[in-house]
Amino acid sequence: MSGFYWIASYPKSGNTWLRLALYALLNPNDPLASLEKIRFAPNASRRNDVEDALDIESGDLTAAELQALRPVAYRVLAQEARQPLYRKVHDAWTEIAPGVPLFPPEVTLGAIIVVRDPRDVAVSWAHFAGIGMDEAIAALCDPAAMLRGRTDRPTLNIPQRLLCWSGHVHSWLGARCRQGCLVRYEDMLADPAAVLRRVAGYIGAPHDEGEIDRAVAATRFEALRERERQHGFDGGQRSGRPFFRSGRAGGWREALTQTQAARIRETHSQTMRMLGYLEEPT
Repeated sequence: MSGFYWIASYPKSGNTWLRLALYALLNPNDPLASLEKIRFAPNASRRNDVEDALDIESGDLTAAELQALRPVAYRVLAQEARQPLYRKVHDAWTEIAPGVPLFPPEVTLGAIIVVRDPRDVAVSWAHFAGIGMDEAIAALCDPAAMLRGRTDRPTLNIPQRLLCWSGHVHSWLGARCRQGCLVRYEDMLADPAAVLRRVAGYIGAPHDEGEIDRAVAATRFEALRERERQHGFDGGQRSGRPFFRSGRAGGWREALTQTQAARIRETHSQTMRMLGYLEEPT
């Protein structure tokens, strides 16, 4: 069966960690020695998909023109594929024109939706992007937020429309395709084997407990951080900053002021409560 599984998340929610675990499960003979060499589930916004599928040079096209070609390219790639395709996605699930979804439902096999407490997302994003905490929080609360390429390196990806954090989550939960597989970052920390087992079942990947355990062991956060230390890993973070930083939940309590945490809560309380990040009434 050809088509796409979209591994979708707001940035800094655990997408890379889950993709590496899934890769380890699907490719048990790869020791994951070098994270840089893994090309599993590349970014859905990369120009390469448009160029390869449509046999064009994208350098002279505007961002809007490239965006309009993305669903066309996905249909071509799905038609040519002989097995499921996987793509990392930071875009919200939106339409590029009335009735024209960015991610065509007819070539969508499913969506794995990764979420994380937005207070921890803000802390991780500020570190990753090298920006202030207030700037990171403002982005999470901006319904017009866009993810653009860095100015200090070649632009390989098409700008991605994020929406605010809540808007992003609800866009994927309400996507007009097969019901997604929701994964919480916090559950990945607590029981990675259970999460990986559920994801494997969702995509129909054959697996046994030994294979799940080996994939989990290979992609423990500490193991990934050590591989990054030894071999490096460019995940788009600012120079000199580690990609695999702390790998824990609740760090926002030490990193955010009460005012900063309150702003996130006030903006996103409904979604946070729905996902189990706010259990107490307000």
